[in-house]
Amino acid sequence: MNNLINQIDNDKIIYIENINDFNTHQLTANKKLCIIKTDFKDLPQIKNFSKAFKDIDIWLTSENITRKNIFSANNCGIKNVLSYPIQPEILLEYFNAAPKRTKPEQTFNEDFLKNKRILILDDNILNIELLEETLSPLQLEIHSFLKPQEAIESAKQIKYDLLLLDIMIPEISGFETAEIIKASTQNQNTPIIFISALSDADNKIKGYNLGSIAYIEKPFNISVVQSQIYNILKSKSLQDALEETKETFLAMVTHDLKTPINAEICALEILLKNKPADTFEHEIICDMLSASKYMKNLVENLLLKYKSENNEIVLQREHYKIENIIHKCIEEIHYLTQDKEQKISFKNKTKDSTANVDYIEIKRTINNLLTNANQYSVPKSTISIELKEDNHNFIIEIINKSDKERSKNLKEDIFEKFVQCNKNSKTINTGLGLYICKKIVLLHGGEIHYTPLSANRNKFWFTLPKLPIAQK
Repeated sequence: MNNLINQIDNDKIIYIENINDFNTHQLTANKKLCIIKTDFKDLPQIKNFSKAFKDIDIWLTSENITRKNIFSANNCGIKNVLSYPIQPEILLEYFNAAPKRTKPEQTFNEDFLKNKRILILDDNILNIELLEETLSPLQLEIHSFLKPQEAIESAKQIKYDLLLLDIMIPEISGFETAEIIKASTQNQNTPIIFISALSDADNKIKGYNLGSIAYIEKPFNISVVQSQIYNILKSKSLQDALEETKETFLAMVTHDLKTPINAEICALEILLKNKPADTFEHEIICDMLSASKYMKNLVENLLLKYKSENNEIVLQREHYKIENIIHKCIEEIHYLTQDKEQKISFKNKTKDSTANVDYIEIKRTINNLLTNANQYSVPKSTISIELKEDNHNFIIEIINKSDKERSKNLKEDIFEKFVQCNKNSKTINTGLGLYICKKIVLLHGGEIHYTPLSANRNKFWFTLPKLPIAQK
């Protein structure tokens, strides 16, 4: 190799036969390229050398080149690994190319990067160290894990802005880890990047099908990955800001709509008292009152959705009889059921239904369930409500008879946000009613479920904890 360097006649190259015997005094300021012969057992020393002399390009040369060795060298920040001895043409091409490129470090001092959390999962500590070093200029809060289960547990507790997952992990693969994390409440919408030495199309497609927004192949270019993650976080920050603006606007509008709707309902109720029940005017006012109450329910659902997602719901608990709340809800949807000639049958199988609840929110929950039952039940059918109890909970069941097409489309995910089981329905619906019910019931410490009873009979039911015996 020394003969080759002399042949090139370039004093900007230094060749190191053994990194352990190297004297740093040999490295003068004019050197631009350092070639180190290696057996790959000395990579930790080479990595330290690379950190100490960042302005010099470092190549490794070896008689024992394998894919694994190249990958290990890349993880230490070495990009070029060449067979020993190096071909003269490679050196000539290097020095005859455009003027020596500089290595200016990118600076990332944007405000949107502050407090951004990144989760890294890789079972190789060298890979983690390389990623942490790559992302250090971004000044992110990085949480690194060698074991998938530890990453999964962390993702249950902490909301991350980006997940960087290796694929080839013995215990649980990166793909499986991604599916588990995506099922969590905290990180169901967190973007994922898979980083892997696997470059085949099948793995890339599988990654994208799991919701990955990028697939980075190892070995990777540090500057490219920095820019890639920087721009992903920038896009996510802009999207989050837009979503927050939209949600805030929606909350303001729905809040402002409550007053005129309530005034309209009060006015219609006054008019209704002064009109005989068998008159045409009475029928029109009833229809208008039903529509106004339905609109009020939609507006309140939208406002509650905003509050729940911003942790602004605070329950005002007091002791109330659940049976009295149910009677009030039945009374309020009287005009809706009357329009479809439906009946509501209520059975109370409890001795004492007193529970510690937020009256308004539990009433909203029962109202939402009854309104849904009324809206999607067939005309002239009966909606059944049953209040019963077990040792620990009150159980409220609402059973209705709908068309077979709707019943066929009903699934447990009906309680998720914006899910509607009957997309062909011409009625106005936000897809938030059952989502709000779930939020309220969970806040009370209960559960809510859907159970199919037959081809067209549906049961929605939820539980509320009983009072401790000492409080009765």
